Amino acid sequence: MSNIDPVRIAALDEAVARWAKNGWSVSSVSGATAVLQRKKRIGWFWNLVLTLLTGGLWLIVVVIRVVNRKIQTVVLTVDEYARVHTS
Repeated sequence: MSNIDPVRIAALDEAVARWAKNGWSVSSVSGATAVLQRKKRIGWFWNLVLTLLTGGLWLIVVVIRVVNRKIQTVVLTVDEYARVHTS
């Protein structure tokens, strides 16, 4: 990382800190790129309502969704002007 501008590194660190504050975890940081991940959230309100309305049958769907949660991934990159881009 020694050949990367310190301003770019600081911009990336700041962006990673903002994303981490919102529940994302850092998977890797390499040069001017950081990879962040988190498990996809589950809407508990409607699942609870449907579980109560169906007498517990919907709980099967909830358990399957909890076990098979997908992982969301975001890649942060910093350009030569110290602007952070997500993809």
